[in-house]
Amino acid sequence: MTANDQSAGAAQQLGVPGTIPPGSGAVVKSGTWLDDLLASDHLHVAFQPIINLHTAEIIGREVLGRIGPGAVAAREHGVNGPAALIEMAHAQGKLMALDHRFREIGIQTFARAGATGTFFLNIDPRVIDDPAFSAGFTRHVLEEHGVAPTRIVLELTESGAVLDSERLEQVVRHYADQGFRIALDDVGAGYASLSAVLRIRPHFLKIDKNLVRHVANDPMRIHLLRAIADFGARSGIQVIAEGVEDEQDLAALISCNIEFGQGYFFARPHPELGGLPGHVQQTVQHIALTTDRTRNPVRSIGSIAQTQPTVTLATPIEDVASMLRTKVTFAGLAVVDSHGRPMGLVSRERFFTEMGLANRADRSVQDLMDPHPLRIDASTSIEVAVRLAGSRDESRSHDPIIVEQAGHYLGLVSVPGLMRALADGHLV
Repeated sequence: MTANDQSAGAAQQLGVPGTIPPGSGAVVKSGTWLDDLLASDHLHVAFQPIINLHTAEIIGREVLGRIGPGAVAAREHGVNGPAALIEMAHAQGKLMALDHRFREIGIQTFARAGATGTFFLNIDPRVIDDPAFSAGFTRHVLEEHGVAPTRIVLELTESGAVLDSERLEQVVRHYADQGFRIALDDVGAGYASLSAVLRIRPHFLKIDKNLVRHVANDPMRIHLLRAIADFGARSGIQVIAEGVEDEQDLAALISCNIEFGQGYFFARPHPELGGLPGHVQQTVQHIALTTDRTRNPVRSIGSIAQTQPTVTLATPIEDVASMLRTKVTFAGLAVVDSHGRPMGLVSRERFFTEMGLANRADRSVQDLMDPHPLRIDASTSIEVAVRLAGSRDESRSHDPIIVEQAGHYLGLVSVPGLMRALADGHLV
C-alpha cells in the first residue's frame, strides 16, 4: 500500500468526508490543506491556569492548541477541534509538524506578552518515532525568545504503548538533562499506567478528569486519590487534579492533600494570560481553610528556609563582595526587585571566580547573577525540592535554592541543608 493510500485509508476511518477509498485508482493529494493550515495564522493557543489548591495561587498554565474560525478547509474535512486535527495530522504523517507548530506558537505568545511563571507544553509521544524527530527543537525556540527551559514542563499526552517504550525513556532523560520538567497526563485512564510512571519518573502527575469528577460522592475514589497524593509527596512528584468543576470536589481533593488543580471551576482556557477572578480566589481560600486535611508528616521546604540578606540590581559590587566575605556560610545571595520578587541569584563560587579575572571590577550585579536560578514555592515538599535540585545542570548543582511565598522572596536553602532535612525526615 502506498503512503497516499495509507493516508486516505486513515482519513476514511476518521470519518473525513470527501476522501477517496484505497484501491480506487484515483490519485490522492494528501495533506495539501493541512500544509496550508500549518503555514497560516489560523492556529493559535489558549492558556488554562493550574492552581495551588491550598493558597489559590497560579503555579503554571497549560498551553492548549486551538483552531481559529478562519480555518474553513479544516472544517470542510471534518476537523472541528484540536483532537481531530492531531489524529488527522498523524494519519497524514504530519504529526511532528503540527506538534512543533503549536509549541512554537505557544512559546512566541507568552514570551511576547512578557509572561512569567511556568508553562506546560503538550507533546504527543508518537512524534519520537518520526525519523526527523529532534529533541533540540523546543530548546532552540526558547533560546530565540529568551525563555529558560526551567520554566517549561513538557506534558506527555496519552499515546498508547509509546509511553512504555525505551525510546521514550531516552528522550525524557535528554529533556530532563536540559532543565525541562516532565508531566505525565491522564494518570488513571488509558495507557497512562503505573508502569509508565516508574519508567518515566515524571515531575508531575496529572490525574485524569474521570477520576476527579464527582469524587466527593465516591469514598473509593477518595481513598485512591489520597494514596496518589501520598505517593507523590514521598516520591518527589507533584500531583495535579484535572477536571475540577465544583466546590464539593474541590473540598474532597483538598482533604486528600492533592496539591494542585486545573478545571473549569477555576478558569476556562483563554487566549489571554489573565489571573483568577477575585471571587474564585476567595472561594478556594475559604474552602482550603475550612476543610480538614489528611494528616501528612511530609515537611515543606519553607520550614527550613533561612532568611538571608538580599541584593538588588543597583547594589554596588563592592557591597556584594563584602557581604559574601563577611558571611562565609552564605552560598549565594538572592537578587530581588523593589517589591521583593526574586530576579536572580549571585552564587558565591561564580562571583569570586568572575571577580578574580582581569577587568571585572566594573561589572554589575546583573552581569554576574544567574537570571534563571531554581525557585521553589514554600509549600513544596522537601522530597520534591530534592528532586528539582538534583535535576539541575552541573554548573548550578551546588547553588542554593530560592524559596518563594506568594511570588516573594522568603529565604534560601543550601544543598547540604536540603539533604540534612531529607535525612532527618527519613529518620523520623
